[in-house]
Amino acid sequence: MAYKKLRAWPGPCKSACSVPIQRSVGMFRLSRTQKSEGMLQMIRFKSLKIYYADIEFRYKSIKDFHHKTVHVEKIYTNHLKVCAESKAIAVGQALHSCIIKLLAEPQTTLVNSLANMYFKCGCISLAEQVFDEMPRRDVVSWNTMINGYLSARYAWDAFICFKMMLGFGFVPDQFSLNGVLKVCVMNGDLGGGVQVHGLIVKLGVCDNAFVTNGLVELYEEFDCYDESVNAFDALVCKDVAVVNSIIKIYGKMGKIEEAFMNLRLLLSGLSRPTRATFVNLLSAISGYESLKEGLLVHGLITKLGLEGHGVVENSLVGMYCSCGAMDEAFDMLLYKGSKNVMSWTTLISQFSMHGCFQEAMDVFQWLYHDKVIALDEVMLVCVLSASAASKCVCLGTQMHAIIVKIGIQLHKGVGVALMDMYSKCLCLEDMQKIFQQVGQNCDLLVWTTFISGSVQNGLPMEALKYFSQMLNEGIRPDAVACISVLTGCIGLQATEHGEMIHAYVIKSGNGSKSYVQTALTSFYANCGCFDSAEKLLDRRAEYDVVSLTTLLSGYAKFGCSTEAFFWFRKMLSEGISPNNFTLASTLNASAKSTAISIGRSLHSLIIKLRLEDDNFVASSLIDMYSKCGAIEDAVYYFSSTQNQDIVVWNSLLSGHAHHGNVEEVLKTFDEMQICGIKPDRITFLSILSGCSHGALTDRVMEFFYMMRNVYGISPMVEHYVCVIDSLGRAGLFRKAVKFIEALNCNPCMLMLRSLLSSCIIYRCSRLGLAVVAKMIVLGGDEVATYALFSKLCATDERWGDTIKVREIMKKKVGQPKKVGTSWIESTSVPS
Repeated sequence: MAYKKLRAWPGPCKSACSVPIQRSVGMFRLSRTQKSEGMLQMIRFKSLKIYYADIEFRYKSIKDFHHKTVHVEKIYTNHLKVCAESKAIAVGQALHSCIIKLLAEPQTTLVNSLANMYFKCGCISLAEQVFDEMPRRDVVSWNTMINGYLSARYAWDAFICFKMMLGFGFVPDQFSLNGVLKVCVMNGDLGGGVQVHGLIVKLGVCDNAFVTNGLVELYEEFDCYDESVNAFDALVCKDVAVVNSIIKIYGKMGKIEEAFMNLRLLLSGLSRPTRATFVNLLSAISGYESLKEGLLVHGLITKLGLEGHGVVENSLVGMYCSCGAMDEAFDMLLYKGSKNVMSWTTLISQFSMHGCFQEAMDVFQWLYHDKVIALDEVMLVCVLSASAASKCVCLGTQMHAIIVKIGIQLHKGVGVALMDMYSKCLCLEDMQKIFQQVGQNCDLLVWTTFISGSVQNGLPMEALKYFSQMLNEGIRPDAVACISVLTGCIGLQATEHGEMIHAYVIKSGNGSKSYVQTALTSFYANCGCFDSAEKLLDRRAEYDVVSLTTLLSGYAKFGCSTEAFFWFRKMLSEGISPNNFTLASTLNASAKSTAISIGRSLHSLIIKLRLEDDNFVASSLIDMYSKCGAIEDAVYYFSSTQNQDIVVWNSLLSGHAHHGNVEEVLKTFDEMQICGIKPDRITFLSILSGCSHGALTDRVMEFFYMMRNVYGISPMVEHYVCVIDSLGRAGLFRKAVKFIEALNCNPCMLMLRSLLSSCIIYRCSRLGLAVVAKMIVLGGDEVATYALFSKLCATDERWGDTIKVREIMKKKVGQPKKVGTSWIESTSVPS
């Protein structure tokens, strides 16, 4: 083991011209690079007055010193601490050799320092060997191992070490308990943390501030804020560290008064507030109504002389921006002449978060052109994120040019930010170019960003292909990468691929994470596999609003309104308050079932919960009223909505188009332009649909080319279908065929079905047969294709062909088609 192997070394050479660490030292055999590093470290240690002479050990001198000095072990201990702090592994190994040569039975304190030195230098196996060969162990020995494993992020080994410590009969002290609490946080093991809390109570150390701080941080990590407060209240002698932690927790709970109460506790004489005190307190202040308190805290910070610290200044910027006073934040930095890059980065980030993208770019351009500060990668990533959020490819391209001009390499952070920006701006080719430029530096984050971008750009098959390629290159996907691919599987309805990813998630140990379970539930629900979705939901310890909303929205998507209403009622019965997404999904279920009475009840609940100003809810309400036939109510609610963004306008346009009110569609579009709202793809889809059903073929073509040429919006499949449907309804088959041929690619089934439906109406059997043939060649061998083919034969009175086609349909379906039914609301139920 460790000591026996080290004793095999004959010890330092007595010759003054030799360097003992150049010898073969058994397990410490050093390469040429390590020799040079060791010599440099010894030169460094000479300046620290370590007992060296000309970078070599003087064996005789140390031996004489050993006989003369009774505190030699203390000196060795101090030297080992210096080795640990400076990561000087070569010198530490040489000291270890001297200890073995000169000390027959070193004290436990010295051996603990040896183990600690090896841990700090990253030599985990050597630290374990030293620990295994210790003749005597004390609590500090176990603490050294626990904290060493913890610093190396070997959380499970640290927990096993703590259990062994208890098994050998050692009573843990405050450092042992605090360390194992951190281990539970790192492992995500709340149950283990609760057990440690029980042990703390049993040992009677609940009044220890250091241990209590660990408990507070443990419960904070798992959002168990009440338990954190209880642990804090049980502490009699509170120090500044634990008060800082509880201020942070009260801020997360939104209890600003309690946070200020603890600040007053510090000011009353307990201790002087630190930077961490104000950082935690400032993070709790948000909203315009809290600006007054923020100004008071700012004044106190200035009085205590802490304003000049970068982290405090950064927190002040965040506080002002959270209170909506971004101009004050800018003025503060400008008045101080701040050179803190992080503070300016925070300001730009806050402008972006509040939707002030132009202001964010103005601040950046001023900083860049006036050379106020030296730009770093973090700021560039922040500005690229603002460009991505605004979906403004022009700003993003300008940023890309600045990055090239400055000469910053496309390392992981900047490269990922560029890929994310181009993907959100729907510039897939540019994203692929950046991915190729990153080249050999493709790590998990780069792959995940690229896969997510492919899904966002409507290429789920590409995402699956790159996911497989990532696995082949030996990169293990994490939970985020798996969730991105699952989102792509939803678009493909690829249940088999999703199940394989589910199996991989379980195998990789990520299946128990809450957000992963929610993503899996969403996948199964959106693919119509409701049994699997409900099984996943039932395995959870308790329901939450996110998981229930995920299942509910899946039922609403497939028109299963009864099941959606059932789960909504279950949510309310469990005491879970619905959020805006829950209500929007339930309103969608009401719209699909035309259950306007349920929709009105939901509207009342929305008002009660004060969510009527939420744009997501507002658009769903407008959609519900319009689809339930109450277009007047939809218009009235739209007019009373305060924040009319593009989503709300699109809902109203869609409602008018759904009711065939073409004039209202065009009028609403004109009003939308007057209000300065820029239309998007959904806007033009509603306009094209309305004009198509209104037989306004010329306007359909006008808006289609306006979308492409004026607004630069690339058409989706649905836009092409609207144009083909409009031309077909007008009987302009030649133009429709030319339009399809101009696509320079094979038309999709939706386009061909739209054209075939028009052929049936106009009894254009010749073109219809050609369309059917094209559909079958392209793989449209589906029941819907044969149903339309049967209608085409019937309109041409080819009854024999009609019977043959229906026979094929029966073979395809396997059972007769169920008779169509519709939902109606009844005020009374017959007995």
